[in-house]
Amino acid sequence: MTELFYKNKSIVAFSDTHGIHRKLPYIPADIVIFLGDACTFGNNTQLHDFLEWFSHYPAKHKLFIAGNHELQWLYQPNDFLQAFPKNIIFLDNRAIALEEINFVTVPARIELVKQSKLKLPNKVDFLLTHAPPKGILDSDMDCSNLLKYVLKVQPCYHLFGHIHECRGSTILNNNIHFVNVSI
Repeated sequence: MTELFYKNKSIVAFSDTHGIHRKLPYIPADIVIFLGDACTFGNNTQLHDFLEWFSHYPAKHKLFIAGNHELQWLYQPNDFLQAFPKNIIFLDNRAIALEEINFVTVPARIELVKQSKLKLPNKVDFLLTHAPPKGILDSDMDCSNLLKYVLKVQPCYHLFGHIHECRGSTILNNNIHFVNVSI
């Protein structure tokens, strides 16, 4: 799990639990961000158990971004959204400000990378995606559209997961902190 401190707020971010979330500690934070793959291959039991566990996470704000294994979001979006407890914010292709920190998400699951038409805040503090951009902790996965978007938006941080081999790695490139938060 990755701990960050930004604008006097504590932020915990992680991804790719694939059903083993109950083995993780709760690290209290102002904001906790989950960046996808709570389950494996759309396993509803794992997803529902994760959401129940995550709803009790000791954080004022809880953000959830879908990964490539949340197949429910692709094939049964209404059922997927109805499963979310009211204290978890699901983000996909959206901008939100919390605690004076601007978060932007785009659907950066490998097969869905597209240029976003979001109205962006003047400053993007955190770009949140499941997958990394091309050439940045990506194990040669080609996400060139996402790289173009990141360079255009210029967030302070780009948080992502997906590539387990690069878990916990951080790179500073073009004044952007790229962080792989896979567990």
